[in-house]
Amino acid sequence: MNSEVKKSLQNAINYVRNDAAMAVGTLAVQHYKAAFRKGGLAGNKWEPRKMPRTGSTNNQGVLVASSDLMNSIDYRTEGFSAIIYSDLLYAQIHNEGGIINVTPKMKKFFWAKSYEMKKAGNAELANLYRYCALAKTITIPQRRFIGPDTELDNKIEQKITRDLEAFLTGLN
Repeated sequence: MNSEVKKSLQNAINYVRNDAAMAVGTLAVQHYKAAFRKGGLAGNKWEPRKMPRTGSTNNQGVLVASSDLMNSIDYRTEGFSAIIYSDLLYAQIHNEGGIINVTPKMKKFFWAKSYEMKKAGNAELANLYRYCALAKTITIPQRRFIGPDTELDNKIEQKITRDLEAFLTGLN
């Protein structure tokens, strides 16, 4: 085997060992952040809010009031794998959906917000906070923003194939 072939093969092996997981992680993070701009993942649109926002945030998409959740998506590599995650406490409940038990402290907060909104003349939001204060549980709908996605799988396959072909072209 000539030295050019050995060098190309070694470069391809080094890519798989050292760089492929980072390439996959970067691609996945970009893909999942794009889900926020699309309002859903894997072709599944997120359930809209029950109550529209008021003021300048009224036309924002779901889950993008501050962009903190979107910006929290990151990755780390472990061996040949890329682990995609968000370290925000509320990320999991939004991604998977679930039920939150309303605590006495939450009830106090909801009552305070209800009175505040009523005083500000926003009866709609006042009623929403009142409803939350009286509820025993709050259901958060699933709005998956990280998880299995065929489109992402295809992008990863194309990226790795292109990168390996770049190392191995000219070996025939």
